[in-house]
Amino acid sequence: MKEILYTIILFFISFPCYSKWEKVHENKIFTEYFEVDAVKKINDIVFIWSLMDYKEQQKNGSLSTKYYSMYDCNQMRYKVLSIIEYQTNMGKGRDFRYTRNITNELSDADWVYPSLESEDYIKVNTICSPS
Repeated sequence: MKEILYTIILFFISFPCYSKWEKVHENKIFTEYFEVDAVKKINDIVFIWSLMDYKEQQKNGSLSTKYYSMYDCNQMRYKVLSIIEYQTNMGKGRDFRYTRNITNELSDADWVYPSLESEDYIKVNTICSPS
């Protein structure tokens, strides 16, 4: 019985594609999603995964890219902490390139302060607005 339980647990752990992605933006190049089940909020800092699903293969060969980002809702800024580039759509499959620890969470470097008119500012505002 334990073997069956372990097999089921390993099955779900090894397939992160069962995440719930919520569509937030679409244009001619990509559709952007947020992983709504994995949002982590500590005071006014929000950690969230986003996914860009490209309509055509990019120059680097990827069809989708996941970003793990940190949003500072007090300062209306963000920074990307990790990137995973997939050769398939919707961040699925085993053919990917993972770049983690792009910036240090505690460092004041690498923050992006989007302008008020930009799509990035709308994204920060959406993530930081109370649910």
